[in-house]
Amino acid sequence: MIKLSKIVPLFSFFILTTLVVADEQATISPWVKKSLLLASSQCGALSVVVGERGHILYSRDAKNWTQASVDSNTTLTGVFMLDDKTGWAVGHDAVILKTKDGAKTWHKIFSDIDKEAPLLDVFFSDALNGIVIGAYGLLYITPDGGESWQENELSIQQESNAPDDELDSGFTEFNDVHLNAIAHAGDDRFYIAAEAGQIFRSDNDGQFWLEMPSPYRGSFFGVLPLSYDEVLIYGLRGHLYRSADAGLSWIKIDTTTNQMLTDARVLNNGDIIVVGLAGTLLLSKDNGHSFTKVDLHHRHGLASVLEMSDSSILLTGDFGIQLLSRDKITSGQ
Repeated sequence: MIKLSKIVPLFSFFILTTLVVADEQATISPWVKKSLLLASSQCGALSVVVGERGHILYSRDAKNWTQASVDSNTTLTGVFMLDDKTGWAVGHDAVILKTKDGAKTWHKIFSDIDKEAPLLDVFFSDALNGIVIGAYGLLYITPDGGESWQENELSIQQESNAPDDELDSGFTEFNDVHLNAIAHAGDDRFYIAAEAGQIFRSDNDGQFWLEMPSPYRGSFFGVLPLSYDEVLIYGLRGHLYRSADAGLSWIKIDTTTNQMLTDARVLNNGDIIVVGLAGTLLLSKDNGHSFTKVDLHHRHGLASVLEMSDSSILLTGDFGIQLLSRDKITSGQ
């Protein structure tokens, strides 16, 4: 069972302490801005991106980037900044890193190379309570900011009000599927997008999870709550779905692409951007009811998207970092 806040000793947990593994520092390189960068996060003016070989970069203006000192050279796949000082990053070898100085230095607080599986996403509800998820059902929680980690399993309840026609009720082997992304929808509600078309929702801060009816058997790689009940989920082959009832039913959105969709963001002006492989960028001006494709004039794989304080759009992927004008994107040119 999972609890992101108010973790109480009602359940038996297997407490994991940090495994001390000899590891090299991430190599400082002038070319790191052009390396494979897979995830990003921001808090206020601070933006952080992570990627291959333990690369982490940070910036306060999205133009001048500094490479951080990192106690790992393994590929990093997820990052979460709680505030402008504290954050966590996760990646291959089940590695978890933490910064306390605004992303300048990152220290390894957990690793389990024997798992032979990556962690894929991380979320903290406050400075103490966090969750990380990953491949093959990997899920760890911490009640103390990462000083200790508890390996856990999804506590699944079926959604009894789910429609039984057209939608797939899902698979039963929850602990074998890749848990790809977690998102907070407000109050005590969270979503997890997973492999094999699985979608999970918690309405009690992650203590229990509902297996939601799924419109698609292929993998989902991201989930974007638009409000407490409205949510987008997206993944393989351009599949994108919208729900207005917290995942009980789904409407397929035409994306005009069969490329994998990897990340999404609601902009300050209310527009929504979804990005994916082969230079795919989709734009919605009607709260996710429809999308148009924006031609970026390249076919680089896009892995993450952020909006900067000056309204410019930060993209990361196999090209490193790209900064675009929001006006250029939202005009569709």
